[in-house]
Amino acid sequence: MTVSNSTDVLIVGAGIFGLSCAYACARAGLSVQVLDANTIGAGASGGIVGALAPYTPDQWHAKKQYQLDALASAEKHWADVDKLSGISSGYGRIGRLSPIIDERTLNLAHLRHAEAKQNWVDFKWDVIENHELITPDAAPFGLIHDTLSARIYPSKACASLARACEQLGVQFRENTRVTGFDTGRVFGPWGEEHAKSIILAGGYEGFHLLDYHFGTQMGSGVKGQAALLDIDMGDAPQIYANGVYIIPHADGTTSVGSTSENKWGQPYEIDHLLDDVVAKAREICPKIADAPVIKQWAGLRPKARRRDPLLGPIIDTDGVFAAMGGFKIGFGLAHKIGFTMADFVMGKPVDLPKSFTIAHHLE
Repeated sequence: MTVSNSTDVLIVGAGIFGLSCAYACARAGLSVQVLDANTIGAGASGGIVGALAPYTPDQWHAKKQYQLDALASAEKHWADVDKLSGISSGYGRIGRLSPIIDERTLNLAHLRHAEAKQNWVDFKWDVIENHELITPDAAPFGLIHDTLSARIYPSKACASLARACEQLGVQFRENTRVTGFDTGRVFGPWGEEHAKSIILAGGYEGFHLLDYHFGTQMGSGVKGQAALLDIDMGDAPQIYANGVYIIPHADGTTSVGSTSENKWGQPYEIDHLLDDVVAKAREICPKIADAPVIKQWAGLRPKARRRDPLLGPIIDTDGVFAAMGGFKIGFGLAHKIGFTMADFVMGKPVDLPKSFTIAHHLE
């Protein structure tokens, strides 16, 4: 099958970035088709953790403002998506608790409390003495409590977004692997397909398309492992402590994760590293100490060569764009990135943080 050249946008990848781009382009009245090498949300976007957390509110710059705008608008965005799809994404702005482990971090926390008043405006970054969810041993100098952080259930959010896209007329083709691209067309074992604009949003496996074009490695995969526990913590705040996230989900489960493995053998296998993360989480939060593990997950998260998302027009092409990367912060930024990419496609002005640009990643 060949897409008619009347198709406005062809998107490669049906993870959270590709789906967000499809949704934004369709909302703008563009015709959209999405190709994916596997199935919708099959990669890192099909995970179970879903921590939407901000940068610290001090040393303010364009990247932090971009993320703040995304996190602040996420509640309405996901409400609109879920209403259109009839599926719950699991979104909820529940805030976050982070233990303070030394005096230096305590002093920084107080400084950031003052900075948040100026930079966050509608949200708070407070220092509190304790919280019932966290053992005092894990927070000897108190806790940071912010009201901006939120939760989402990644795989359910992808399902909701995909259904919303279908309601807007977006067409999907799964199990369709793209092996190359050029201006106005992509290639694969089936032949080639055409569109006025192309957005490459292929996650970890999609980096090979950029590697070949630029002649250098543009990104890599970082393995993550996570567990889902059978315990309902309601709308309790998420917890981030010592590299471990504990996320109470809206469906009555709680996720714990995740590892960050730059070296790995089998990307989708569970091993003792997840046991270590779960054990740490149980020590930090006694409420989950005896909660049974009902699901485990492992996958590769896409990290661009300079860590930040890699966005915008691809050099030496006409009408081909990239929306790649997003390691750890992808779900929090995805909807704003989607609308940013739609603006790129339509030739509208785009104010993008320098560290998100392709030129920055090539420096």
